[in-house]
Amino acid sequence: MSVSTLRKTMVSWIGLMAVCSVATEANAAGFALREQSAEGLGSAFAGGAANAGDASTAFYNPAGLSRLTSNQVSSSVTWISPVAKFTGTNSSPLGGNVTGSQAENGIKAAAIGAVYGVWNASPDWKMALAVNAPFGLRSDYKPDWIGRYQALASELTDIDVSVLASYRFNEHFSIGGGPRVAYIKARLSNAINFQAIGLGTAQQLAAGARQAGAGAAAAAAAGQLSTASALQAQATSLATQAAGLQTLASGWGDGLGKIEGDDVTAGYTFGGLYEIDKQTRLGLSYRSRMSNTLSGTASYQTPATLGLAGPTLSGLFAGQGATAKITMPDSFNLGFHRDISDQWAVMASLEWTHWSLFKTLSVVGANGQAISSTNENWQDTWAASLGTNYRIDEKWQVRGGVAYDQSPVRDAFRTPRVPDSDRTWVTFGGTYAVTPAADVTFGYGHIFGASAPVTSTNNSASGTLTGSYDNSVDIFSVSASLRF
Repeated sequence: MSVSTLRKTMVSWIGLMAVCSVATEANAAGFALREQSAEGLGSAFAGGAANAGDASTAFYNPAGLSRLTSNQVSSSVTWISPVAKFTGTNSSPLGGNVTGSQAENGIKAAAIGAVYGVWNASPDWKMALAVNAPFGLRSDYKPDWIGRYQALASELTDIDVSVLASYRFNEHFSIGGGPRVAYIKARLSNAINFQAIGLGTAQQLAAGARQAGAGAAAAAAAGQLSTASALQAQATSLATQAAGLQTLASGWGDGLGKIEGDDVTAGYTFGGLYEIDKQTRLGLSYRSRMSNTLSGTASYQTPATLGLAGPTLSGLFAGQGATAKITMPDSFNLGFHRDISDQWAVMASLEWTHWSLFKTLSVVGANGQAISSTNENWQDTWAASLGTNYRIDEKWQVRGGVAYDQSPVRDAFRTPRVPDSDRTWVTFGGTYAVTPAADVTFGYGHIFGASAPVTSTNNSASGTLTGSYDNSVDIFSVSASLRF
């Protein structure tokens, strides 16, 4: 294969992976995505802020761009295949348990991609453009699963574009950073138990009728005949409404509520790289929080006869504009890289993420009333990883790593939208140099998730979902890099 043909093939491959970076989303710890390069995955992202092995350092630490000696284009596509099996029950507000299927796997597999371009402006100045998806979520349960009143679909798509620069002050110290612009889109849906809502409302009306009737009897005994007459009329009206609503609601099935919205917001990233000597370096990077106000709509699928129940009840499920505030957390990443020899290197990382910013997920309608509110109460997390690279010859490198990743989700606040738990990573990968200017990298990782108990109640009509999730994830990644 000629060099020109190879270059065309590599550029086409990189372009294909760039499309994936803006087309799909998936889930990881919390809803952050660490999988921004195949090289990083192969070593469990150990030393990510210090490695500077290819253009993906633009994400992990832009100061590492200073170590790249040529123009470079790199892109990756990663397939994330999670398993989240739920076992448990959902109590019904009507008595007994909600009928339906167990969730065999409501968290869906998806691809994510990333593309990076680096311009070697001078020996000391480097510029870069990065397009990736640092956050994402996709879950989609079957319509008949027992937790449908808590969650059906949950999607979060984040497309992040960064323009970066790095500067090398001397042989030891470099810095880098730049602005980020992110497009965030979210969609949430769940089934609505209209029968429980209708019958519960009918019970409240009947209770009101009994109370008014008792008041009428007391007023009559006291000789307050006009008051007794008014209360009796109220009791009769409420009893009639209760009976009518009970008849209607007995025939109601499930409905659907859906909330969609999007936003564009800005942030930044920066980092430093200190090369202690030619074999040892430390890197520290920071990615800023990004505060979003998602604007969109709330829409509903309701029973055909809901309008007959009167405007008070049916008005609760009228479609309208909606907003929700959510903050993507900031994070620090500390990396260490040590070349033991010309062939062998060891790496380590420690990453902190500010997940405690995610306290409540509230959706407010255009009328100013809360449509939904969920207490999340997430906690800050640490992730630690160790990895190694070994160069077999001029063509091949292999790598491996292990990591421990804390979940931000507390047991008391876990929901089926993000049934996350602490996790342990085991990964391996390799790089093949097709030519001195082009290489292909692959990585594989398996995540062992801890058991994730759930006790979740959306509202009085949803019941209480009680049980646990067994979680695991398989991750496959491939990338291509071209230097020129």
